[in-house]
Amino acid sequence: MDANKKLGMLRNLMAEYRLDAYVVSNADPHFSEYLPERYRQIRWLTNFSGSNALVLVTNDQALLWTDGRYFVQAEKEIAGSEFKMMKMATPGYPNIYQMIGKLLPEGRRLGVDRAILSQADYEKYEEISNKNGIDLVDDHDLISEIWTDRPEITKNPAYVHDLKFAGKSAQEKIQELRDLLKEAGAQGTIISSLVDVAWLYNIRGTDIANNPVVTAYAYVDQTSANIFIDEEKLSLEILDHFKENGVDYLKYSEVFAKANNLRNMTLLLDKKTSARSIFKVLDDSVKVIDSIDLTTKLKAIKNDLEIKNQKHAYIKDGVALTKFIYWLKHHENIETEDEYTVGEKLEEFRKAQEYYVEPSFDTIAAYKENAAMMHYKASQAGAKKLAREGFLLVDSGGQYYDGTTDTTRTIALGDLSDEEKKDFTLTLKGHMDLMNTVFLQGTTGFALDAICRRPLWLNRSDYKSGTGHGVGFFLGVHEGPQSISPRPGGAALETSMVVTIEPGVYKEGKHGIRTENVAIVVEDEKNLDGQFLSFECMSFVPIDIDAIDPSLLNDQDKKYINDYHKAVYEKISDYLTREEAAWLKEVTRAI
Repeated sequence: MDANKKLGMLRNLMAEYRLDAYVVSNADPHFSEYLPERYRQIRWLTNFSGSNALVLVTNDQALLWTDGRYFVQAEKEIAGSEFKMMKMATPGYPNIYQMIGKLLPEGRRLGVDRAILSQADYEKYEEISNKNGIDLVDDHDLISEIWTDRPEITKNPAYVHDLKFAGKSAQEKIQELRDLLKEAGAQGTIISSLVDVAWLYNIRGTDIANNPVVTAYAYVDQTSANIFIDEEKLSLEILDHFKENGVDYLKYSEVFAKANNLRNMTLLLDKKTSARSIFKVLDDSVKVIDSIDLTTKLKAIKNDLEIKNQKHAYIKDGVALTKFIYWLKHHENIETEDEYTVGEKLEEFRKAQEYYVEPSFDTIAAYKENAAMMHYKASQAGAKKLAREGFLLVDSGGQYYDGTTDTTRTIALGDLSDEEKKDFTLTLKGHMDLMNTVFLQGTTGFALDAICRRPLWLNRSDYKSGTGHGVGFFLGVHEGPQSISPRPGGAALETSMVVTIEPGVYKEGKHGIRTENVAIVVEDEKNLDGQFLSFECMSFVPIDIDAIDPSLLNDQDKKYINDYHKAVYEKISDYLTREEAAWLKEVTRAI
């Protein structure tokens, strides 16, 4: 069924419920970045497969919002349908709240689904509705009524994440959370975020592809710790684990009864990751402190064992990627390969590594102009064939019991144009400039973002994405609260936080280039001006020196590249064959 037929079905149902407009959110009840198949409703409705999207449907309009990472991709995927792309944070494109005020006269009805709408977003719709005399209706899940073969949530069993990897017991983490609740003046908290629940209770699962999480909620106060989870997921090992750590389990759906039964207390809730459906059942005697989940900050500061394990995971991942690049460079008939098959080959190299579980996200293997789409994913049927020319961009990562990885390399398959070499070198310069930066404790990623962009800005170039994101520990590949971004605000970067540094150049119809390494924030010098911090690189994969224009490098750039490549060879070569090690020695030679 094509997108326009589905749109027609949705409009018929809207008419049945007397709705003049309906919002379709790209979310699940836990506001996961990567969605279970059941909650990929925007992809089902519109054919757009990007992770960030929002849809507004009226009788005569069908609007889809997404961000700059997906502008090129969205135009292609919704082509031929009635859906029109709206560019987020772009002049000339109103946001969804502005469009609701513009399209809906007073007295009209706006429908939302409270199960997959955060309380923060609900309040924004409520504000615009009240301002314009619109009736906001939050109890309709229209997509389920027309998506008749909608997938179910998986019932796969959960498992314990061993203490030799996690570094702290669930009991220790619960106590840390209780201490922070007390400091915040709250008696309890409900946690909806799946990565936070998994981290807190040291459990993992397979409910979302590439994300080892379990579909569950958590409730913690000063005397109790609950997990709300389907009973089918509970093995004897998990039950013993819960008992040892003072965790009681209840049925998944009982979280709403729990919330409804709370009385005369202060509850800490993150309005951005808690559904309207939870807030709606709270008693009036419950005071809410709106705060980021306290576990988000706790898990962002990696403990000593997590750091040791994650560094080991990056060595293994570097071995897999180095073997992959060697394979690409020595392939006798690269024309027989395409974007999909090289992604499958990379997976083979990762599977050979100890403690490997699965990719940390769908591998982006994008050749030539396809790499201009930042989050392009090749299909088996439509993958572009490779040739001995131009760039192949490979952005990939792995989930290991001892860490989560994310690295991007742009690989020259043959001859390059001067423009390609220039863009590659400027991207690399931005990466090196930030990786070399020393900054004062308390600095946010917003303050650092322009350092990475400067070489590109001087060339009147930019990339429509953030520069870096936090990385979880055998959890989500994108983790907060830290980030490096042009958006104001954000959390300060702190010692033992992990973050990516990944500038790029994306030219539609030509090429895409990105260089990404992952770093951990470490202490630098302390003096009268305060404590300074810096970045320690954890990714060790050769950078393609054949793609560099040396005339654009200064002495500091060359020293960084040479020092980095020396470390790559020292850390990776022992795990390679003799032929691979000899090649690595050559491609990490001093420049």
